[in-house]
Amino acid sequence: MQLPEPLNDVTVPAGFPVWLATFISEAIAENQTLLENGAAHAAAARGALLHKLIAAAQQYLDGELTVGEAAALLNKHPETIRRAVRKGAIPDSRSTPRGHLRIRRGDLATLAGDPTDRYDPVADAQDIAQRRRPL
Repeated sequence: MQLPEPLNDVTVPAGFPVWLATFISEAIAENQTLLENGAAHAAAARGALLHKLIAAAQQYLDGELTVGEAAALLNKHPETIRRAVRKGAIPDSRSTPRGHLRIRRGDLATLAGDPTDRYDPVADAQDIAQRRRPL
């Protein structure tokens, strides 16, 4: 039986969200641990799934959206998206014959807000309690 190679050929493509890049890096480390512990079949299966995950994520992030679709996804007005393109905050690709804006899904993260904000369950519970109607 031939042992699978470690996932040395797997790299996290530029532009992946931080959480996904972290997940991929941790999966590569876990796969190495599987190989070291003699679970070659599990490591091979996991490696194949990881390659498929990266390809699917890249295809999803490279997908193009119309201005309306991008605005709906971010819960913003379409003019906000157009303004961001005009300012150069996000690139556009005019792939339609009439020159309508097309925006790469992966580029929308710049408009989505600060991804480093962590969820604070205590603050959320306090906010809900303050909004509650008195009985």
